[in-house]
Amino acid sequence: MNSTVEDWLDKQQAERRDLLLVIDSLAEPAPLAHLFSSDLVQSYANLYQGTDVDEMAGVGPWLIRLNEMDHTRLQPLVDAPEQNWGWLASTDNADMAALAQHWQDRMFADDQGRRSLYRLQDNRIVARHLGELDASQRPLLLGPLASALCWDGQDWQWFDNEQPGEYREPFEKPWLSIREPEQVQRAVAHHNLELWLWQNHTQATTRLAETRVVSDWLDHQLDKAKEWQWHSEPQLHFLLRYGLDPELTEHPAWLPADRETPEAHFSRVSSVLTSSQSARD
Repeated sequence: MNSTVEDWLDKQQAERRDLLLVIDSLAEPAPLAHLFSSDLVQSYANLYQGTDVDEMAGVGPWLIRLNEMDHTRLQPLVDAPEQNWGWLASTDNADMAALAQHWQDRMFADDQGRRSLYRLQDNRIVARHLGELDASQRPLLLGPLASALCWDGQDWQWFDNEQPGEYREPFEKPWLSIREPEQVQRAVAHHNLELWLWQNHTQATTRLAETRVVSDWLDHQLDKAKEWQWHSEPQLHFLLRYGLDPELTEHPAWLPADRETPEAHFSRVSSVLTSSQSARD
């Protein structure tokens, strides 16, 4: 076990704190299955359940309170941080209802009138934001949590909360003003688009998952979108929707023509594939 992880766990145990996990249910392999089969779960909350995005609860983040245990039972998770399954936290008062409400109050990010989901289950984003915030600002994000341990993509990062407590709306969200590097922006886009697939094209995405790793397939689509300079939400949604159709995924119209602008390329492809699908239906 990594020494930082071991030291952090020892410190939380010495303080007699409850251990928590914030889990990304879309991580692969599925972390929830391991946690429940290993009898590690004392209580839990599906953070999208009962909210404005209740229909996405099947792919949303979970908050897990762990049973008292030997640290070694967590080893399969902490030894594989590159799977980006989520992050660890501790609290002096494991009121699951209050903890769930805290994160539900921080679930959304508003940007110029557009509402998006804050990826609170992504260890890389939370690590970056906690690292950028002043110690006086961290309580706004961590709330009742006493401490957090997050893999930032390179190493484990330990963040203590100097003033744990309830911070109810309205409150500032300084983490939303932190500009993300390109790789993080892509990770956010990847996450939101994967949620969109499961929500809007459930059957087709399920069929895809029978033969492909959905995350890998989506990465391939995003590579194409970057190459073609298709950046807008309608362009990305079109690419994914029609890319899921096995009869259209290899259609020659997808390839850009010489000297074709991204706008003309999208207009032509959308016209051809929409007509092809209509004729088939």
